[in-house]
Amino acid sequence: MCTLTFVPLENNNFILTSSRDEQKTRKNSDLPAFTEINKTKILRPVDGDAGGSWVGSTDKGRTLCLLNGAFQKHIRNTPYRKSRGIILMELLAAKSQKEIESYDFSKIESFTLIWIEKDKIKNTLLLTEYRWVEEENKLHTKSVDTNFAHIWSSTTLYTSEIAEKREEWFEEWTEFYFKKGQSIDAISQILWHFHVKGGEKQNAIPREQILMDDPHGGTVSLTQIISHFGSNSKKNKLTMKHYNLNTLKSSFDEILMK
Repeated sequence: MCTLTFVPLENNNFILTSSRDEQKTRKNSDLPAFTEINKTKILRPVDGDAGGSWVGSTDKGRTLCLLNGAFQKHIRNTPYRKSRGIILMELLAAKSQKEIESYDFSKIESFTLIWIEKDKIKNTLLLTEYRWVEEENKLHTKSVDTNFAHIWSSTTLYTSEIAEKREEWFEEWTEFYFKKGQSIDAISQILWHFHVKGGEKQNAIPREQILMDDPHGGTVSLTQIISHFGSNSKKNKLTMKHYNLNTLKSSFDEILMK
């Protein structure tokens, strides 16, 4: 739920890579599995505590990822009405993106939600950033340019100064490693490597590195979603690669578009 990168590819495709940072007291998550809600097929890793998820894709071409916190670190106001991981599942199965605007987020802890969906009419990729601020009782919406790479860091774990450092590391990494004409597999590996080694070269402390570690917790899993749309792919699909650092279990799945 805590570090996320987005990189655009040709033909309105993308790679989304998520590092989940969690407390050591939480149960291990399960490997990604399929479920169906409201006639929507969903692929997502399963949270070990609440049964929801922090990242997932659907057979309708929707991909969502949730990070803890909105614009700045907040004071928790427990008990909360519903797990944010359950909300992510409900939004994955929503009939349209407009449903988030009417969703009742009252008594829900602050979060950042990245929503990626292809506009089938205009044949463009849409990326929307939603930030729910519990204290304001307000959902902030921002359209993000999909022509550029982006990185997000959870505000509950990382100060704005650390987040800016990570943006610099990501920019340096992509400028150094990305070359014209690289295959999707090569780009995928470069991004996976960033989520494992980002910050080490700058001698950042383990608490600030992309693969985070501190006495209370750290990065517990990596998930990468790649879209395969257009003429270079025989079938429109989303692939999901997942690795759990605690259980050392991994999976590779694909979900075909309707």
